[in-house]
Amino acid sequence: MKSIELYMQLTAKIEAFEAKLLAACAPHIKCARGCSACCILESVFPVEAWNIYSTITSGPGSFSVRAPGREQGRCVFLSGGECSIYACRPVICRTHGYPIMAEGRVDFCPENFKGVSSIDSGFILDLDALNRALVSINRIFLDENRDEFFTSERIILADLKARIPEVP
Repeated sequence: MKSIELYMQLTAKIEAFEAKLLAACAPHIKCARGCSACCILESVFPVEAWNIYSTITSGPGSFSVRAPGREQGRCVFLSGGECSIYACRPVICRTHGYPIMAEGRVDFCPENFKGVSSIDSGFILDLDALNRALVSINRIFLDENRDEFFTSERIILADLKARIPEVP
C-alpha cells in the first residue's frame, strides 16, 4: 500500500533526526531504555495501528505483547517499564521527550537538556509539520484500507492488543 510506504518513509525521517540529535546532544538526553515516564498513550491513528499489528503478526515472534496486567493509565504495550513494540512504535513515541516546536513553542521532557540555555534549531523537530504529514498519510491509508477494524478515527491500543493472537 502506498500509505504504508509513506508511513515508513516518515518514520525513517524521524529516525534520522533522532540519530543526528543523539550524536550531538546525547549527554543532555535522559530518554533511555527503562524510562517510561511518557508511556501513557491510549490511541493511535489507524495507519499506525496497522503498522503495529502487521509488524507483530508477520514477524518471527520477536514481540512479547502479552504482558500480565498493566498499570492504570500506562500504555498497554509497556512491559516491565520497557516498550514491547519499540521497533514499530507510533510516531509520538518516536518523538516524545525530544525538542519539538508545537504551536510556536519549543518543548521537551523536563529531564532532558537540564542546565542548557538554548538548543540549536537544527535539533528541534517541527511537530506541527510532522503531524500534518501523519494526518495526510492516514487519510491515504483510510482510502486504501479494507479491514473494518482500522477505519475508526483513532484505534484504542487496548483493542489492538486484544486483536493480536498470542505468540507461544
